[in-house]
Amino acid sequence: MIKLIVQEFQWVRGKEDDPEDKCAHGRVLFQVNDTIFVKPDDVWTVTTSALYLLRTITENHTIEDPVSETNFLFPCCGFIVWPAGERFEVLCMGCCNGVDVEIIHHQGMVMVKSPAGSEEVSESEWTAAVLGFVNSVQAFYDTSAPKVDIKDEFDRQGWEAFWQEWEKRYQKALSLLE
Repeated sequence: MIKLIVQEFQWVRGKEDDPEDKCAHGRVLFQVNDTIFVKPDDVWTVTTSALYLLRTITENHTIEDPVSETNFLFPCCGFIVWPAGERFEVLCMGCCNGVDVEIIHHQGMVMVKSPAGSEEVSESEWTAAVLGFVNSVQAFYDTSAPKVDIKDEFDRQGWEAFWQEWEKRYQKALSLLE
């Protein structure tokens, strides 16, 4: 059983809608069976986490080789988005706060591992849980005011690349469940 849910969505300045804020935030509960990997005690940047989690559907996320390139799987910040990373299409920079949980694929199973413990689930369970998380983040955006246009060309390219990678990985994840 996987619980991977966002509680209390908000923008960086709070619950009031913010058309200038590109990153949704929220409290995350991430639990597999009896092991709690992320407690909903702190507010994380769930937009960035959603993209990173989409990456874990086809990639391992380890401390040595993270899908989050210089960030955490559940980062405090992820608002600096550059249109070029080492392994992936975008690099999301943040601060030095967050929670890392390793995600390792092996023979149709996914091991979720952190100092809190280790649990295994099937790849299809993992994919479904990630898609549920991503869908909740997308629904929050869908019910929010449109975002203002980004004036800086480099920032705009970064966010365009971010959403393009999101959509490509989302569609890939859906195809894996068919």
